[in-house]
Amino acid sequence: MTNYEVLVALLFFITAEQSVSATWNFNNNPGGGGFFGGQGGDNFPGLGGFPRRGGWVGNTGLTIGIFPGWNQDTLKPGKFERGLKEGFYSTTCPNAETIVRDTVRAHHKKDPTISAGFLRLFFHDCFIRGCDASILLDKTPSGETTEKFAPANGFTLHGVEVIDAAKAALEAACPGIVSCADILSFATRDASVLAGLQHFPMVAGRRDGTVSLASEVPGKLPDPISTVEKMSQMFNQKGFSQAELVTLLGAHSIGGAHCFTFTNRLYNATDPALEVNLAQKLKNACPQTQDPDVTKDAKVDFDPASSLALDASYYNQVQTGRGLLTSDHALMNDPTTKEMVGKIVADPEKWKREFSQALVKLSKLDVLVGQNGQIRQQCRAVNTAPSQNSQTPSQNFPRFPIFAGRGF
Repeated sequence: MTNYEVLVALLFFITAEQSVSATWNFNNNPGGGGFFGGQGGDNFPGLGGFPRRGGWVGNTGLTIGIFPGWNQDTLKPGKFERGLKEGFYSTTCPNAETIVRDTVRAHHKKDPTISAGFLRLFFHDCFIRGCDASILLDKTPSGETTEKFAPANGFTLHGVEVIDAAKAALEAACPGIVSCADILSFATRDASVLAGLQHFPMVAGRRDGTVSLASEVPGKLPDPISTVEKMSQMFNQKGFSQAELVTLLGAHSIGGAHCFTFTNRLYNATDPALEVNLAQKLKNACPQTQDPDVTKDAKVDFDPASSLALDASYYNQVQTGRGLLTSDHALMNDPTTKEMVGKIVADPEKWKREFSQALVKLSKLDVLVGQNGQIRQQCRAVNTAPSQNSQTPSQNFPRFPIFAGRGF
């Protein structure tokens, strides 16, 4: 075989696979954080948390190139599984997505704040061990505290009971078929549509993790006082561009945040970037002396005028000094993200499309597929029968699903 034929063969192999599995990301982060926060209706990039605990520590990434000249933009540290597909349950459980959608709709009629709750729950799940529904676990065989009870989660999570209801309905219709990870992905899509997005297809085929550790959460989520540089680095380490970061932050158009996440802007010295009338309203809602029990902390809507509508209003708020968190206003301190905000304000419908695309991309992050993980019988607990092909609970090494090259 000539050198030319070898090169052609290599290029064909890479193009056909559209995957690179040589990007490794070893997460080894002490510290604290969490962002976007508060309970039921607290919002996305889940980011809800307790900023006073710990600090942000970046991930350590090890990237191995394929050959000189390879486009390194395709070698992001996050791993996005290309094996997922639309209509995954079309033959094994044809009504799976309908059952989830109907369940979400029924709960949304009673409590529309679950849309924001799902966005936050979904982000917090995917950014820790990948989209494996590990955030739903109450306990695991290891006996260690799970992600659900980490400071960045705990009482602030909202929507878990809807997942339980959907899982129960699916187990009655198709026992042992639909994963909790896919249910959470479908539910987040459906809740986002109910909040104002156009319907969009969601890929499926994820399996459920059996490892969930609260100790893995600190340092993995941006906090309410994060700078653009810090947030961009954190998202980049997961394979997301700065533009996608700005797009996903728009989830702050719905839901709200607890007082402790933004009182740093109100007292001692009021943040001059905060619009004067808003600052006074926030002081009235959040007195300087707060109950030490954070579960009783008051909560304020990100956008009081349309707190249930998932739209581009967040960016108008940020432009006019009405962004609630320090990290929200940070977008206006960076010339690149400031320009992005302006473009979104000028074309809000485009933002909706890009937000949907970003959610689908997020849903592919570090997922378990094939024979990895299991299909849980209940979303709050791992299966204990050996026939479920579950992971060893003490497993704590990186997973390397196929990396979807172009577009990620």
